[in-house]
Amino acid sequence: MPQEMTSRIPFKLVFALTWLISLDIYAQTAPAHLKYFGFTAIDCLYDDPLDASTTTNYIAEVDTFSNLAHMCVYDYTENLVTRINLMNAHCVNPLLHIQNIFFQAVDTLAPSGVNYDLYPDFTARWASFITTNTAALSTEKIGCFYIADEPYWNGISLADMDTVCALLKNAFPSIPLMMVEAYNTVNSMEVPQAMDWVGFDRYGTFDPQTEPEFVENLDTVKARLSGTNQKIVLIVDDQWFPEYQTYLGWSQDTMADVVQNYYDLAAADTSIIGLFGYIWPGGLDGATHHGVRNMTSAVINKNVEIGQMIKANYSPCGTTDMKHNNQEQRNMNIFPNPARNIVNVALPFGVHNAEIKIYNTLGQTEQTITNINNARIQIETLGFPNGLHFIVLQNGNQQLNSKFIINNQ
Repeated sequence: MPQEMTSRIPFKLVFALTWLISLDIYAQTAPAHLKYFGFTAIDCLYDDPLDASTTTNYIAEVDTFSNLAHMCVYDYTENLVTRINLMNAHCVNPLLHIQNIFFQAVDTLAPSGVNYDLYPDFTARWASFITTNTAALSTEKIGCFYIADEPYWNGISLADMDTVCALLKNAFPSIPLMMVEAYNTVNSMEVPQAMDWVGFDRYGTFDPQTEPEFVENLDTVKARLSGTNQKIVLIVDDQWFPEYQTYLGWSQDTMADVVQNYYDLAAADTSIIGLFGYIWPGGLDGATHHGVRNMTSAVINKNVEIGQMIKANYSPCGTTDMKHNNQEQRNMNIFPNPARNIVNVALPFGVHNAEIKIYNTLGQTEQTITNINNARIQIETLGFPNGLHFIVLQNGNQQLNSKFIINNQ
């Protein structure tokens, strides 16, 4: 999560991103203790300035490899039912960020320079929020309540955190509660006993298993857990900006290795229940800040790979719905996948003067094929770069979307 939370991809790419790469693309499987994977700022009314289109909800871009997604609540009067139902329809549950319902900035007497206290009328605000959103507040629809971002860095007391946790558990005892602390205040943080998931953010770490500062922070967080059933959520450094190149020597492709290293730590540590990437859209922390969607195919593919492995362990839709979704995704059958020089596309219906467009991860058109009149075609992909590619077929009013991977290694 950010310490300050307040390449262009065209609109057509959003359509392509809604469809599932078959789960059997990758041979790996995630260990059973890893249940959750997702990203920040998926539904926070934030428009990525590095994207030419106006988009403030990115769930259709990440749904096939996420089961949790960050949803921001800015005011206790908001009606989120439609937004929550939309996310659920994509087989993803919201990580509902509810800090603004309970806490207000009151002064500068916190390590961050912004100190938060409970609103005097926090119980009334919470009751109003529940009344407005009662149709969407249930264990089946909500992944977790994200209570506060870096609470001790921002001056929130243990007493106030305990108060909020008790209120939430009384209303929804089965919905997990989550907090993420800043790395430089984990030594002083206290974890409410009602908290379920705890994380911390420390960026600029290449391999969290071998870098002493990260290991020390992680050990401190574990030592400060207050309940035997509490779990760790690993906040993944899933971002890039030029300073990483200047001071660390990291190209954008390096971030694929960083993400793999975070996953390796999570896979080896049974106290970790999931990974949450900071961040999907770019531009939030500065004009040169790249989120995953703004980076190279190597980074996108690595997140897709890991996310699909973890979502295979747990989908909010359940087994029946997943089978239904997988069947829908196979309406455009692409094989082999991964491919090298040739991709075969088989369609479930007849076509007449159809058109196929293939896009790269930057949304640039790589190939256009027109006047398609056969339900099975073969596409030469020699010269396509390794990585993820998106395919969109338009047949009159019918549109099918899918993905394939080129692997010439």
